[in-house]
Amino acid sequence: MGFPWKKLLLLVIVLGICFMIGAGTALALLAQFGDFPSIESAAAYRPSVSSKIYDRHNRTVGEIYIEKRTVVPYTAIPKNVVNAFVAAEDANFFKHRGVDYVAIARAALKDVLSGGYSQGASTITQQTVKSLFLTPEKSIRRKLKEIILAYRIERKMTKEEILFLYLNQIYLGDGAYGVEAASHAYFGKGVEAVSIAEGAMLAGLAQAPTRYSPRSHIDQAKARQRYVLRRMADVGFLTAAEAERAYQARIALAPPSSFRSKAAYFLEYVRVYIQEKYGIDALYKSQMQIYTTIDGRLQEAAHDALVEGVRKTEERNKYKGLQGAILAIDPHSGGVLAMVGGVNFAESQFNRAIQARRQPGSAFKPIIYTAALDKGKTVVSTLDDSPIEFDRNENELWKPKNYDGTFLGPIPMLEALAKSRNLATVRLLNDIGVDTAIQTARTLGIESPIERNLSIALGSSGVTPLEICAAYATLANGGEHPTPYFIREVRDASGRILESTEPRMRRALPPETAYLSVRLMQEVIRSGTATAARGLGRNLAGKTGTTNENTDAWFIGFSPDLLAGVWIGFDTPKPLGDRQSAAAVALPIWIRFMGRALPQFPDHDFPVPPGITFTRVDPATGKALAPGAGDGISLPFRLGTAPETAPDGKQRAPRRPTSDDLL
Repeated sequence: MGFPWKKLLLLVIVLGICFMIGAGTALALLAQFGDFPSIESAAAYRPSVSSKIYDRHNRTVGEIYIEKRTVVPYTAIPKNVVNAFVAAEDANFFKHRGVDYVAIARAALKDVLSGGYSQGASTITQQTVKSLFLTPEKSIRRKLKEIILAYRIERKMTKEEILFLYLNQIYLGDGAYGVEAASHAYFGKGVEAVSIAEGAMLAGLAQAPTRYSPRSHIDQAKARQRYVLRRMADVGFLTAAEAERAYQARIALAPPSSFRSKAAYFLEYVRVYIQEKYGIDALYKSQMQIYTTIDGRLQEAAHDALVEGVRKTEERNKYKGLQGAILAIDPHSGGVLAMVGGVNFAESQFNRAIQARRQPGSAFKPIIYTAALDKGKTVVSTLDDSPIEFDRNENELWKPKNYDGTFLGPIPMLEALAKSRNLATVRLLNDIGVDTAIQTARTLGIESPIERNLSIALGSSGVTPLEICAAYATLANGGEHPTPYFIREVRDASGRILESTEPRMRRALPPETAYLSVRLMQEVIRSGTATAARGLGRNLAGKTGTTNENTDAWFIGFSPDLLAGVWIGFDTPKPLGDRQSAAAVALPIWIRFMGRALPQFPDHDFPVPPGITFTRVDPATGKALAPGAGDGISLPFRLGTAPETAPDGKQRAPRRPTSDDLL
């Protein structure tokens, strides 16, 4: 190998430039090396920053960023952190004027002799201007620009102002830019709380964030930390004993956050909303504070329940590609507490919780029964669960069937919904009228198109999970329809409120109608298609939904304070498999979620509105039983509609409910 004349030439040029800069004649070079960026722009430092997303308890649950960064003032950065970076990267920082001539000469000479590229020749000032103004290319031209800009910026700014830029701009791995974001990423706390040992580990990352990452290379990270601490002792920032104690101190790394992936669909919904309303610059340059309705614990529970449930169904049926969605809503406010729009956001960003319109199957039946109750039917009104056929057109008959192929004949409404009897529901819809049912659906918040025919009794018209969950929430909320919302408040970086959302309610149904509907759906869990949920031991109501050929499976259920809906299916509809009904596919996911969620809420009864009375009846006949009868069941009725004729033929006055009636 010949003598490295080019590197020797570089050494000569660099040393010459350094001399000219020191002599104050560097301005003569400007015309030779092209246009230079304005140094004044550094004083108006405004990098991309993270907009923070908070849950309903005001805990940070997500960030929106191009570069994950939180800008903090220089005064908020502990002296030990500043000293660690200065000792490791530029020990003469407070002495030189932007360029360390001795260090450059030493590094250049080392390049000439070794044939490699030296590390550590650049000052913190040079690193700052390189990050802010220059490309990472390696060339004499770029290096000379860096030196000249470093000299100029030192004339315009104080050392503290340069450190403010450097410590907020530098990339430190784990997706974090700047010391504040890195402190949260690695240690789960702000930089103001970082110890000497932790500050040294952060400073060690500056040279090679991947190589010295404490997450993946702890041995290298500790070795680099020791180097930084020794340098701090060498330059007088620490004593040797303090450096050794810091090295021996235990470092507790914050666990890598998995919440972002578990809340990806919710966070993406928020990002799109903010960007569309306020623009890209506001989102990525204004450090906005976005306060949402999401509950962090419920979101994790929802994600885990859906992913695990889909995995088990795929393993049981030996197929892949199954999808799902789960929503949790506060029925009293409409706040969306959790939303999972699919099993893997990285693979598919399509949000099935709010964008997919799928047939609800029998999950639509409560709307039919609610319409019937509102028109005067009672929970024990007799329905006919026997074969029926209708003319679709001149050449075709529609012959609906029950899921199990059997017929029960005359049965009360309570049993018809609990056992999800198709024929009884079709006859009920035919009785009250399709238009009545559609109007009730609209009142409850269903906005999707609804076919004007009797097949809607079986859920033939597609809906989104969000709108049918909101419809059920109306029933859980005593007939007041809560408008679903995701964002409580948005503030700018200064704390100024840009928007605020208050819960919006609309009276959709009389409270008596809503309560009677809830009682029908309670029977679904007590004795119907969702008895597996009885093990939760709470006052719960809900409804399964399975479509023709088992292409969609639903369960939507609620306690007095929490509603959750689950949908399972393939994006391109196809059968889920034999006997893969909603009770086998969707209900277990709902149970798994509610099992983790319900302990956060009080256990109490659904409130009984004033217009409701209770009567003990024989559910098979709908007839009232004599006082003191030990059998039968206590059921709610609207005042004036209870079956008061007892076996002795005497009329009995209605009575208000007791605690026994609510069991």
